[in-house]
Amino acid sequence: MSKIVIAGLENMAQEMGCSKKTVYKWIRERDFPAFKLDGVWRVMPRDIEAWLAAQRAEAERCDSDCATRGGRKAYA
Repeated sequence: MSKIVIAGLENMAQEMGCSKKTVYKWIRERDFPAFKLDGVWRVMPRDIEAWLAAQRAEAERCDSDCATRGGRKAYA
């Protein structure tokens, strides 16, 4: 069985080059994969890697959609 790694938000924010405030915002607004353990927010690095990959894929899809529309956003 592999070792489970759990990190605190402060460590994760530092690794990602952002503030804890930004990470809290991602938890609220962007489905950031964090959980509370004994009242303290924690993350699992493998979940963060998957989340970042999904964010990159979404950004690439949006960039591709924008390029196919002549570089302009389409509004409904």
